[in-house]
Amino acid sequence: MSVRDIIKHPHVTEKAMDKMDFQNKLLFIVDVDATKDEIVDAIETQFDVTIENVTTMVTMDGDKKAEVTLSEDDDAQEVASRIGVF
Repeated sequence: MSVRDIIKHPHVTEKAMDKMDFQNKLLFIVDVDATKDEIVDAIETQFDVTIENVTTMVTMDGDKKAEVTLSEDDDAQEVASRIGVF
């Protein structure tokens, strides 16, 4: 599975924006079959950031959502701005 296939798109909701602002976290919709290690590799490679933690969950719609905690050296708002969330 290639890096581009793992990350589908950022997940942008009011709750996701609060996590970005106050907890330095980003949320992504990812491929259902992707492992946490593959998600970490894909996001670190694609967005040039360091990830401290990844939590995944499968929604009732069948999508897989990944909550990614960035290191203190990376700013979630800056990364979100680069990828076009704002």
